[in-house]
Amino acid sequence: MERSLREWFRTPLGRELAEAERAALAMQLRHSPASTLLQLGAFGDDRRIALFGSMRQYLADNWPDGPVDIATRAEDLPFASDSFDVVVLIHRLEFSAEPHQVLREAERVLAPEGRLLVVGFNPFSSWGLRHLWRRPAGGEPWSGRYIAQSRIEDWCRLLGLRTASRRYLFHRPPWGGHRLHGRLRRWESLLGSAVPWLGAVHLTVARKHVVKPLQMRDIVRPRRAAVPNGLAQPTTRSRLHVDR
Repeated sequence: MERSLREWFRTPLGRELAEAERAALAMQLRHSPASTLLQLGAFGDDRRIALFGSMRQYLADNWPDGPVDIATRAEDLPFASDSFDVVVLIHRLEFSAEPHQVLREAERVLAPEGRLLVVGFNPFSSWGLRHLWRRPAGGEPWSGRYIAQSRIEDWCRLLGLRTASRRYLFHRPPWGGHRLHGRLRRWESLLGSAVPWLGAVHLTVARKHVVKPLQMRDIVRPRRAAVPNGLAQPTTRSRLHVDR
């Protein structure tokens, strides 16, 4: 299944979608102070997210002898916990037999306060309709399990990941040639503003927030309120005198 998806990314439509996804991810990370990024899932070749600065990125996929840094299954990552500041899932959930395990592994290797970016096909779009139509016949990218963005957010919440942002992209149908898509590209921003939820792909950004245990040095004894200069605290006797 992963191999078929990589092959589809080499088609004209697949390349267009890959470029749109890479641009959206680069926009999300353009001002990120992160130093390490793990990309799970290849675009059919060695194309990666375009990053600026000194961030080091690693491409991992179950692709022996492929143009990747690490050949591994997303369900069982060979990395220590809290290893990466950013983890990006490129259609890993809908094309895995164990999507919950993929998400758990991504959360495990993500460092505290790190960000998880999940890219997936939108089931409530024209791509979702074609997915329902073509699914029995198989073939990529139509044979995967399209997952709603709200469901992904629920899964992230169960793992302690807080949703930071969400968006949709690629408001073009999964049919037509290069000429039709060239015309529709002019309306991309307009469609994204008018009907954003109809985009072919959704992008979910979640943050791993870890609550630090309370230390004894953090416990401060309550102090008595300071008395303004020149004023004395009233005594019991003085209060009794006033009451008389």
